[in-house]
Amino acid sequence: MTLRQDAKKYLGLFAATTILATASLPSVAVFAQETGQAMTVAAGGGGADTQSYDYTGTTNGVLTANATETSLENTSAESTSSAQNVALAQNAGTLKLNKVTLNKSGDDDDADNDNFYGVNSILLAVNSGSKAYLGDSSLSASSTGSNGIFATDKASVYANNSSITTTADNSRGLDATYGGNILANKMTIATQGDHSAALATDRGGGNISVTNSQLTTAGSGSPLLYSTGTIEVDNVTGTSSGSQLAGMEGLNTIRIYNSQLQSSLTGTTGSDPVANGVILYQSTSGDAETTTSETARFEASQSTLSSAISSGAMFYVTNTKANVVLSDTTLDFDTSKANLLTIAGNDSNNWGTAGSNGATVTFTGLKQTLKGNISVDTISSLDLYLLDGTTYTGSTMISQNATNTSPTTSPITVNIDGKSKWVVTGDSTISNLNLAKGGQVVDSDGKTVTIVANGQTVVKGESDKTVTVTGTYSTTVTTSENNALSTDYIDRTDFDNYYKTSTSFGSNASNSASSSKSSTSQQKTKASHSYLPYALAGGVSLLVIGAGTALLVKKRGHKKNK
Repeated sequence: MTLRQDAKKYLGLFAATTILATASLPSVAVFAQETGQAMTVAAGGGGADTQSYDYTGTTNGVLTANATETSLENTSAESTSSAQNVALAQNAGTLKLNKVTLNKSGDDDDADNDNFYGVNSILLAVNSGSKAYLGDSSLSASSTGSNGIFATDKASVYANNSSITTTADNSRGLDATYGGNILANKMTIATQGDHSAALATDRGGGNISVTNSQLTTAGSGSPLLYSTGTIEVDNVTGTSSGSQLAGMEGLNTIRIYNSQLQSSLTGTTGSDPVANGVILYQSTSGDAETTTSETARFEASQSTLSSAISSGAMFYVTNTKANVVLSDTTLDFDTSKANLLTIAGNDSNNWGTAGSNGATVTFTGLKQTLKGNISVDTISSLDLYLLDGTTYTGSTMISQNATNTSPTTSPITVNIDGKSKWVVTGDSTISNLNLAKGGQVVDSDGKTVTIVANGQTVVKGESDKTVTVTGTYSTTVTTSENNALSTDYIDRTDFDNYYKTSTSFGSNASNSASSSKSSTSQQKTKASHSYLPYALAGGVSLLVIGAGTALLVKKRGHKKNK
């Protein structure tokens, strides 16, 4: 999530209960035209550790739709005051903006009000039934705490063919909290400040669906996508120079389809314990207590994910339960310097209790090429599935957790179906191996690897490599819905009807993404990376959809950043 400013990160706040925040998408409405005047707002705020919308202050806007229908076109508006929006839809009001220019300045020093309730954002939609429509427009902000488009308390925003630029800290592109919904298409979003993800969801959950767009972030703790709810991107290009590609806190969702996301960061960002391309975790801030799933769910299909990290792991998972599904997706990182996957407890940031804050992960490859080593500590567990012709090249290691208060019985289980292969690059130790007939465990020369289970040689190989199984060896692989891509996408029908477009999720495949996949190796073993496809695409950040959590100030985009 956001990690709330670093100071808050150490407070270790806990939310008592979890509430699933849901919201219906806005329907198309016809509205009258009127000019909104600035409204005064009383001071006030809600509790920062709740999962239900609880803001007690009033809102302040220059262009407003307050329980009314307002339509504006070919106009400009500006706010230079703190805690004031340039455009505001509230109390079931509908605000329709077309070909407008909105400029925001005026720093705000109340991070919670900015990050959770959007009081200093450029455009804010708040309260159930409130709707904002934005088309062919330009939004910019130079002030801190000024998110571009903010939807909260079950309000909804549709944005099409528009640009958002923010330059200060805690100023995200699209941000949804407390059941807010944002659907967008053909957006250009660029943020420069710290804790300014391109797409983010925060406390109380939010939903963001973005198609055919470009994202760019430059600040520390500013990933392209930061989810404590649901974030979906389809045919999106993104570049982050100061943070990782994506972060997710809590049992929430990120889906990346037909997209190219790149990070040029070589080391750590924000409060991360290790360098990573994607981080899945749970803090104790309380921001991600609302959930969208029984596990954190990260999916990437027909996409390219590139990271320049020189250590750490492409995927780092700690203090959570996660399900990762990769399908026909290129992973571009230096496998000689970074692991493919690290699952481990941590002694940083108050993310759980050391010795019992490992992670439980199901990691599935579908028609996938995977390369890089895998490390799982003794308080964590991994179920690795190689399915539908997937090839995994690398070795596995079970590492000893320093505190090891709550050790797991099976840190690593590997499942290989009859069409898939594990190319073993070094002697490996795993807990269980399920190898279906036709599945292969070989070395880089194609020689069969020796498999020793419970001290008995079950496969006598020709290779000098050995896989040691400390538990069960079988020839049966059992799969479930957790090993497949999900289909419960955010419905974009109303959006398409309103803008007369066709952007249903998963249908926005790009030629650039396809050409990039065909010309880029699954994972590079060289330190240098070619980012020409991203440069040509204009570089984009990420988006986040949230149905289950809120953004934090500390966010670099997520709680650890956001």
